[in-house]
Amino acid sequence: MIAGLLLALGSAALINIGFLLQHRALRRGGGSGSTVRLRRALREPVWLAGQGLGWLGFLTQIVAVALAPLSLVQAFAAGGLALSVPIAASRFGLTITRGQALSVLAIAAGLAALPLGLPAAHDRLAPVALIAATALSSLVAVAFAAARRPWARAAAAGCFYGAADAAIKAVSLGWGRHGLDAVLSPWTIVAAAGTFAGFLCFQSALQADERAVTSISLMNALAAVVALACGLAAFGESLGSDAPMRLGHLAAIALVLGCVPVLAAAQAALAEAPAPGLPPERGTERERDGLHQRTEAGRA
Repeated sequence: MIAGLLLALGSAALINIGFLLQHRALRRGGGSGSTVRLRRALREPVWLAGQGLGWLGFLTQIVAVALAPLSLVQAFAAGGLALSVPIAASRFGLTITRGQALSVLAIAAGLAALPLGLPAAHDRLAPVALIAATALSSLVAVAFAAARRPWARAAAAGCFYGAADAAIKAVSLGWGRHGLDAVLSPWTIVAAAGTFAGFLCFQSALQADERAVTSISLMNALAAVVALACGLAAFGESLGSDAPMRLGHLAAIALVLGCVPVLAAAQAALAEAPAPGLPPERGTERERDGLHQRTEAGRA
């Protein structure tokens, strides 16, 4: 379980850095229409690099979902910002504020508390419950996507991604019993469709959201909620053996998700930061988000 959760954390860091690079590339399109900007992005090495990191992170997350409880994997995925933001800030020569550093520490404490006192996983599947959960989350996602607002499409992406992870978990359980035949199950189609729909919704949200804070926060929150519900309802997972333990784990998940907007703001500011070696663009807003470009040694 610990290995799976660590893989979830690492995969999320890769995915978030990939999102950051994609957002930087998409914002270069300026005021162009979304279709024109996406066409430009397809020829942009930064966007392509972001896609490569994102899909590498997604493949790693598949392994994490197979190894660890689904109810916790998405919480660790949300906590990936605690790794990606410091790494990206170092890469672009920026520092994080005390509040953002405290958010990183709070996420680390919340994630460290989550595996404590968990009962052994049962690795069982309730197909009817999973069908109901994925159908409900998909309907909610479609309703959000129909609103055609950046925040709504980000929420839709979270619902789709959470349902896709639940389907991946179902495939992984079938793999242990039926081998390659499990890949031919309907859950593979659900996983692929949910991932693709989530990808489209989140890319649309990133293009339209000026700062990407709302999109990143909502996507992570909804994916965690859907995965938590599916894990508890369809896979026999538990957040603890008694009420205090369950409340403690829920509080830890809430702490992690509560820190996501702070670090999402930092990541959005990193997306607007100039490339290393270039002077800052006039009118940049990254200092309002608490990120300051490093100066000469004396001032530092």
